[in-house]
Amino acid sequence: MLRRLSVLVVFVSALAVVSGALGAYPTPFASQGAQGVAGGDGLQFTALKSGPDTLVSAVRDGVTTRSKTVDGAFGIPTLTQNGQTGGLFRDGSTLVLQNMGIKPTSKFLLVKTADLVPRGTISLRGTFGFDALSPDGSKLYLIQHMSTDDINHYVVRAYDLAAGRLLPGRIADRAQKGWVMQGFAVSRATSATGRWVYTLYVNPGGFPFVHALDTVKGVAHCIGLPWRSVDQDAVFQFTLGLKGQALNVRWQDGRLYRAIDTRTWKLSST
Repeated sequence: MLRRLSVLVVFVSALAVVSGALGAYPTPFASQGAQGVAGGDGLQFTALKSGPDTLVSAVRDGVTTRSKTVDGAFGIPTLTQNGQTGGLFRDGSTLVLQNMGIKPTSKFLLVKTADLVPRGTISLRGTFGFDALSPDGSKLYLIQHMSTDDINHYVVRAYDLAAGRLLPGRIADRAQKGWVMQGFAVSRATSATGRWVYTLYVNPGGFPFVHALDTVKGVAHCIGLPWRSVDQDAVFQFTLGLKGQALNVRWQDGRLYRAIDTRTWKLSST
């Protein structure tokens, strides 16, 4: 709970408008600070406020190896309530930054990691946040919040980076067309190839669930988890981890809550 509240406090300072009714803010959101996102060779890429602009840096062992100021207020995508970050291409060549706060037009900045020079900007009308990248870096997956008045509800969209356009339709579980995507991302695990991205969500008023995104084919599966209590605060303690074909949902002390077979999506408690 303390971690969830601390993440919220950091984010509130970056927002112009946040509903006071929220116990936590729906991810993903952009954050500026020393945490950053881990790259190869021990590098950490960070984004810091520099007046109205952003200082992007590559840091190793506390020493800045290179930095550059880019126009506008951007941050590292924060993906879950426990502070997991993202935005780095699998080959390490490019970093995706996201605009700070809620804007009528969402912007993403693609920065080359070799020299931190921007290689392109994406502008989309509406409220979007970074979700994932395909292993080859050809597709960017985004969370689209359906309304700034109810940002707890959202859909997943795909952006074709080569064509420079948002693809039509949403990425959804075709077997469960009535599934409504809502809630707070708690934990995330990614397959060794980078193809599958698994995200655990707290779902106020419903069952917690895991969203399994195939970033190559652009399809998704939603796996609901059994939950008897109306109070889902305990779900914020869960972590995801992959072992072979099993996606394990564990308590923070390591106890297994449920295992999901990633071939069949069936649940087990052992």
